Amino acid sequence: MIVYIDILIIENFIINLFLLLVTMKLLRYEYNRKIYIAALIGALYTLVIFSEISFLYSMIVKVLMVFIMVIICQNKIMLKNIIRMVSVFFIVSFTLSGLSFSFSLMNNQYSLFQNFQIRNFTIKYLIIAVMVLYIILNRLIDLIKERSLIKNFIYEIEIRDEDNVIYLKGLLDTGNGLREPVTNLPCIIIENDLIKSLKIDKNEKYYINYNTITEKGSLQGFKSKKIRIRGKNSEWVNVEAIICASKTKLSKENEFNALLSRGVI
Repeated sequence: MIVYIDILIIENFIINLFLLLVTMKLLRYEYNRKIYIAALIGALYTLVIFSEISFLYSMIVKVLMVFIMVIICQNKIMLKNIIRMVSVFFIVSFTLSGLSFSFSLMNNQYSLFQNFQIRNFTIKYLIIAVMVLYIILNRLIDLIKERSLIKNFIYEIEIRDEDNVIYLKGLLDTGNGLREPVTNLPCIIIENDLIKSLKIDKNEKYYINYNTITEKGSLQGFKSKKIRIRGKNSEWVNVEAIICASKTKLSKENEFNALLSRGVI
């Protein structure tokens, strides 16, 4: 029998990804993008069938590989959740194997007095096609949900000075409570290139210290009373805030170019 390694890896990658996605959906657990790496590691593991070391494809190693795969998918590693995911993964896997075996009986003759061999399994490609369709639809639905959620937190921003007006789209960051300590005003973080046209009085600069999980630092900002914001289907509202410049791009998809702290709203 001829085995094409590339096809073997691709097919097992699709199956592993399908099983991981179904497991996460059944348990309603969040997963990260490393789920694709986990599926690939599981697919590469199938190459041990060409090894002469029997221990590598023993049940102990197979269970260990599933543990590794589900751990890679999770942001927060909790033993109780890991055990649940491994259990559900095997249940879904056994169910899929049973269905595949049932379909194989339709294409191959079975006798109690002979060894059963699968010589013809054309429905395999239909099953894989259904898995690919599920993976694509699952990603599309998640993407649509993310976009619709973001749109609910997008606000229009208008900032004026004596000569200029700039219009921005800001994302309300509900986890951001950044305020200038002296004035106690909330901060609006804007991409640096967009506020270069505004006139800034050097005597009215403020320095705001921030502290996140990964870093600490300080932002330069200036006070502005000529700011208006408007949410979806609402009227313009005048706000007073400290405007801070960001050297990095805030949205790769250009959906917004400013971040609003919750105090602004």
